[in-house]
Amino acid sequence: MIIIFTARNNQGETFTITKMNVDRIRQEDKLFCKACLSPVIIKAGEIKIPHFAHEKSTKCAFASEGESQQHLLAKSQLMSWFCYQGIAVDLECYFPTITRQADIFVNHTSVIEFQCSSVPISELVRRTMDYLSLELDVYWILGQPIRKERGRIYLTAFQLAFIQSEPKLGYHFWHYSPEKEIFTLFYHLTFEKGRSFFASEMQFSLKENLNDWKRKIARIISRVAYVKRDRGLERQKICFYYAKFKKHGQFMKKLYNAGYYLHYLPKEVGVDLAEQFLVITPAIEWQFDLWDSFFNRLEKGDTFSEAYFFEKFRLVVTKVSTIWLPPDEYLKLGLAYIDYLVETGVVGVIPEKRYRMKREMVCIHEAVH
Repeated sequence: MIIIFTARNNQGETFTITKMNVDRIRQEDKLFCKACLSPVIIKAGEIKIPHFAHEKSTKCAFASEGESQQHLLAKSQLMSWFCYQGIAVDLECYFPTITRQADIFVNHTSVIEFQCSSVPISELVRRTMDYLSLELDVYWILGQPIRKERGRIYLTAFQLAFIQSEPKLGYHFWHYSPEKEIFTLFYHLTFEKGRSFFASEMQFSLKENLNDWKRKIARIISRVAYVKRDRGLERQKICFYYAKFKKHGQFMKKLYNAGYYLHYLPKEVGVDLAEQFLVITPAIEWQFDLWDSFFNRLEKGDTFSEAYFFEKFRLVVTKVSTIWLPPDEYLKLGLAYIDYLVETGVVGVIPEKRYRMKREMVCIHEAVH
């Protein structure tokens, strides 16, 4: 079924249907889809949200085809919330110059998109760029459930795409639950391992107004979280995982063909850093490739530039896809790894963004002998 909330009459007037105005809208002679201009009819029952539907089967690309009740309810609730505050709001606003239809258009300046289903992240980026080309502000709200366990949140690859960065909030994203009518700001995200993060949470009710929200956000204090890590134990767990569950995988085959044994790799290979979530490539895999193609070829006293290091780093990682993070955000992981090598005495810092090898990164059994 194709579901829409807004329609226009023969005079070009636009109507947004709600439970409160269904009877009034029924008095209109003919109503049409704003995007494809096909005739629409009113659907309003005791259970489902009032909406319009095309009279006949249509290929209207901008109607809410396949949207869940959760998505439809969220759009209706947010529209009502803005209306109650006297803020100008349009539902399912169509922009013909970019052939896009926004979930919600606020104050003629801001687009709000509520996303429940997983779609290609590249499509979200394209939508965003199209709105930005009209000099509109764009806000993406995640509608999928967030898994929480033991003080941590677990994000899927799709959910990671909604992460933004801001000096005070750090890495953060917005979530909305139409069932609870609650917005949640997850902020100060700190990567732990795998898909797990530590995060602070601040909730916002639709019973509060926008100024109340702004005052609450203004009270947030910037901070840098620190996660205490046992690098040795973490590395043992990674080795055990690969040996048990990925022993026939491409990475283990690569190690075998190159004559290396997983447990004997340099102890600086297999280090999970706070920025690891910025790339898809597992830490032990990209760090091995970086060591094998770069660090293993350097001797004590050799120097290299930061630019050359990044050249090598780019070749061994695949960055995550996100809507908002800058394209080079993943390079922060490379810098974090260099900082780790400085901290552990592998390299030293010299002027002009260069580094000198203070000791070689050797396989563990070589170090023993």
